[in-house]
Amino acid sequence: MRNFIFFFAFILLTGFTVRAQEFTLTVNYFAGEKSKDSHSTEENFAITGMFASYTIEYSGHKGKNQHDTEKACTFTEKDIEVIKKSIIEKELNHSAAYSSKDSKSKSFEEFCNIAISISMDGSTYKISINGDLVDLKNKSDYKNALSFITMLRKMFMDC
Repeated sequence: MRNFIFFFAFILLTGFTVRAQEFTLTVNYFAGEKSKDSHSTEENFAITGMFASYTIEYSGHKGKNQHDTEKACTFTEKDIEVIKKSIIEKELNHSAAYSSKDSKSKSFEEFCNIAISISMDGSTYKISINGDLVDLKNKSDYKNALSFITMLRKMFMDC
């Protein structure tokens, strides 16, 4: 719930109107495990122009270095260009939706939900990926989105 409030506060602070050419990006990455020691991680990335915010929350079984975090910073124009270039290289500049049809009746399961919304150069793209990692591991949109999220995470940690 805190992520939800933080995300919408970010939207309110940056305003409802975005110039057609302004870069915006939102990414929600939820990964979890259904097992004896179930746990999940939820990360939210948001960029409007060069203003950026990041949150990560852990639930269930946590590692000793896993602490909920909120961070806001301003990226440079070079950082934004790196992100835009990565979007194109990883072929995330399209809209797509994938959801695995698994029955969710397994005693052990690793799963994720990825939602990416990009507004760049006058176009808007939305990617939605949901399912069991066994079903997703060979999907190019999943692999490219995960690689992109890893790059974003590092940029936010260095910001």
